[in-house]
Amino acid sequence: MASLTRRRFLLGAGAVAAGGAAAGIGIDRALSGPGPAPLLPLGSQPAGLPERQHAWTATLATDSFGNPVAPRFSRLLFFDAAGTPGVRAARVLEAALRTLERTFPWRPSGLLFTAGWGPGYFEKTLAVSSPVPRPRALSDFELPELDDYDLCLHVACDDAQRLADVEMGLRGGRAPAGTDGSLDLTEVLTWRETRTGFVGAGLPAGHQDVGGIPSGRPVSEASPLFMGFKSGLRKNQATEDAVTIADGALAGGTTMQVSYMRLRLESWYGQLNESERVALMYAPQVTPTQVRQITTNAPADPAGLHEAINHYGVIGHAQTSARARRDGKPLMLRRDFDTVDGGQAGLHFVSLQRSIEDFVKTREAMNASSAQLENPAITDTVNNGINAFMFVLRRANYVLPPRQQRSFPLLPGRQHALA
Repeated sequence: MASLTRRRFLLGAGAVAAGGAAAGIGIDRALSGPGPAPLLPLGSQPAGLPERQHAWTATLATDSFGNPVAPRFSRLLFFDAAGTPGVRAARVLEAALRTLERTFPWRPSGLLFTAGWGPGYFEKTLAVSSPVPRPRALSDFELPELDDYDLCLHVACDDAQRLADVEMGLRGGRAPAGTDGSLDLTEVLTWRETRTGFVGAGLPAGHQDVGGIPSGRPVSEASPLFMGFKSGLRKNQATEDAVTIADGALAGGTTMQVSYMRLRLESWYGQLNESERVALMYAPQVTPTQVRQITTNAPADPAGLHEAINHYGVIGHAQTSARARRDGKPLMLRRDFDTVDGGQAGLHFVSLQRSIEDFVKTREAMNASSAQLENPAITDTVNNGINAFMFVLRRANYVLPPRQQRSFPLLPGRQHALA
């Protein structure tokens, strides 16, 4: 991520402030226009909430091997700023998010959420350089539509209906039972799109009667994801500390990458046996027996890549991706989940990383584009991990500020208005 200081952000953002707080006008007028008006109440926050809005791990249950168990359901809610936001917009959003925090405990049995801001928000609304780059295609075989939303709210919990109710409240409908404040964001944000999904044993099997999955119900009840393998192993994941921005204007935050992928599993299940699927998911040196014995780490040694290319003529997804490391540890913390949006099997790939460049580095390692120079039996999408079975439809980059800056971050005057 480009190194951007708070001074650089605020100097640039000040250029677009419309004579309100940035020009010395009182906060009351900046919030409400000419004439006195009471401040919109922000409401209180429960004690003990982490400073990092992406701090979910401590709230998660663990399996018998200590691997975190992800919330079973997620929604991605995409919004654009309504008009030119002022500090009142920041108060409306912050008040709604605090209402959620008071209503639902910060854990999967309650509600977890993050607010991520896209490049367009910084470039168009604040007229400053974005702390994250605009998304782009990252291989020769993908042509994703590149999203340009201002805000992505990722809401997650173990209750699918709760997420639907929260979305209804945020979009101006009836708020969930028990809320003691407004969730309505329609004054300050325009809803654009919602994406839904799930992760966890039994859920993919229960949703497999959709396009992209062959008949015969090949997805097992034990599988947490459509492709049939374990996910979220702790040694395959970066820690929250590792993905946190260390300094600068948004220190304590992180970056988020969101891709919507369509899965093509007719051939995955219909043409490949278990050993072949294991070879492509992990490495050709790995056996199905080893996979069934996985505890905390995927058995895919990147040191065996040369042998995989030249002896087996097949390389594995985990094997190539494992080459992207920092001090031997993964660069990304994945919070992805399966979907049947549009009646098709898919994956919403959500990853957190210190900088978007860490995601790019990992994605480019997954491409293994040089392998075909050693063995022409391997191409971008043949005998090359899982590249042939997923197609990137959409992609976006966001920054997740620390909790205190999550509502219209770096907007002139917001710091005083939300104090």
